[in-house]
Amino acid sequence: MAEPGPQFDLRTLFTTTTVGELTLTQVPKLSPGDTVEQAATAMRAVSHGCALVCDSGKLVGIITERDLLKLLVAPDQFRSPVGKVMTSAPKTVSATAQLFEAVRLMDQGGYRRLPVVDGQQCPVGIVDVKSVIAYLVEQMPATIYNQAASALLSVREREGA
Repeated sequence: MAEPGPQFDLRTLFTTTTVGELTLTQVPKLSPGDTVEQAATAMRAVSHGCALVCDSGKLVGIITERDLLKLLVAPDQFRSPVGKVMTSAPKTVSATAQLFEAVRLMDQGGYRRLPVVDGQQCPVGIVDVKSVIAYLVEQMPATIYNQAASALLSVREREGA
């Protein structure tokens, strides 16, 4: 009988990996005076669901597709400044934070995206659900890619007498 391969320790991976080790997503950066319409255009141009709002290079807010959806009932607000509809002072993490901390914040707050900032509160990127999953897949490719399809895991024909 073959020996099982080494166990994958998810807890250790999450507590020893820093956010900066992930490939951080780069998203548009806007100023509070830019319009919601400009934010939507910038987000669409990079096919991403958020933009960071900065004042003098420092993060002051985030606007997401969820914020834009809320405005569909009042389309006149698309000409409003982003500063009026953004989420001010969003939760953030540093690049040196444990991946566990970022995932915990995302889970507790219901966030799909979390800005990553440096020591001066300047954004360096976004950690999002996609980047976390991509990192996990990189760490355990054999486990992910060698899984049998669910169709192969169930019995399709009767066996025996």
